[in-house]
Amino acid sequence: MNTISPYLAEFLGTMIMVTIGCGVIATVELRRSKGHGDNFFTIAFGWGFAVAFGVYASHAYSGGHLNPAVSIGLAAYGEFDWAMVPGYILAQVAGAMVGAGFVFLNYLPHWKATADRKIKLGVFATVPAIHNYFTNALSEIIGTFLLVFSALYVGVNFTPVLEGSELALNLNHVLKPLAFGFLVTVLVIGLGGQTGFALNPARDFGPRLMHALLPIHGKGSSRWYYAWVPVCAPIAGGLMGGSFFKLYYDGQFSLFQVVGVVLAVAVLGFGLWANKHMYRSKSAEVLPQSEDTEATAASAAATYVPTGEIPVVQKRAFWE
Repeated sequence: MNTISPYLAEFLGTMIMVTIGCGVIATVELRRSKGHGDNFFTIAFGWGFAVAFGVYASHAYSGGHLNPAVSIGLAAYGEFDWAMVPGYILAQVAGAMVGAGFVFLNYLPHWKATADRKIKLGVFATVPAIHNYFTNALSEIIGTFLLVFSALYVGVNFTPVLEGSELALNLNHVLKPLAFGFLVTVLVIGLGGQTGFALNPARDFGPRLMHALLPIHGKGSSRWYYAWVPVCAPIAGGLMGGSFFKLYYDGQFSLFQVVGVVLAVAVLGFGLWANKHMYRSKSAEVLPQSEDTEATAASAAATYVPTGEIPVVQKRAFWE
């Protein structure tokens, strides 16, 4: 087998992952696509297989990280050299950008056919269902923590080698990528309803940058005011996932456990501040008419007829 640079492997693996993953979103969301109108489960399974095949392409050469949060988490655990982390991150971002470019080219006629600007951005980057910096960041931290922690646990359990007279099959190379892919699918289905789940700074930043640069018909804003959430929160979650796995599996305390918790608290604290001082997209917040909100309660109070209980305008929770 020919040996290639681990950085090139990370570039190619991330490119494959983003091309398939963002391509699945485009298939489901863009108007007049053959798959238009399919559901969230299609996207979840599509991204799972995107991760699996990206890892298949790179695992033997680079470990198949495809994700800065995974690289940082593995380094915190002690399984990866910190000196290689910056190069891996650059390769992952570059691969994500090229993958997003392929998706743009593949769906050229559909950008004009799709009027909704939020949908066009959503093909490339994550757009929260309800734009709340604090809860969006919390969701990404929880998801990425589980991703890195579980990925490490998969790694220590898949170790057998099957050998025969004509067969020497390393099950690591066969089963690990599938396990990682199904892990992503389960996380997206179980916990991804709030943000769509980046779980990966490169997966969001690279395509978001391409959304800003490419001549997409009627594309609108790239919403950079939100971009810090899918970058900073997964890094905090990944750092905690790797460092706390060291405590769980090896029984060893590490400075990175403290750093990870401090970083997560800082990200969440900034999220609380951002909710009050930074712009939040109203178009990202879809509220059913029947939902009881502060606005609907105030409206009901303004048109009150004494036939029952007086509507009360509820105070906002601290995270809103």
